[in-house]
Amino acid sequence: MTEINITQHGRGMFPVALDAAKPGDEIVYHIGEYAKGPHKKDALDSAELGLCMIYQRRLDYGQFAYIALKKKR
Repeated sequence: MTEINITQHGRGMFPVALDAAKPGDEIVYHIGEYAKGPHKKDALDSAELGLCMIYQRRLDYGQFAYIALKKKR
C-alpha cells in the first residue's frame, strides 16, 4: 500500500492520482477539520462510481485526513 498525498495540488489532480494508483493505495485528498477542498467532489463522484472507497482518519488537534482507497476492478 502506498500513500499518495495530493493536498497541495489544485483541482483536477484527483482523477490523475486515482488512475496512477494501484488497488489498495490511499490517496489523501484533504486534511482539515471538515471534508472540503478542490478534490472533494471528484472523490465523492469516484466513490459513487465504485472506483474507490472514501473514509477519514483522525489526526492530532481535531484534524482529519480524508482518504480515498483505490478498489480492485
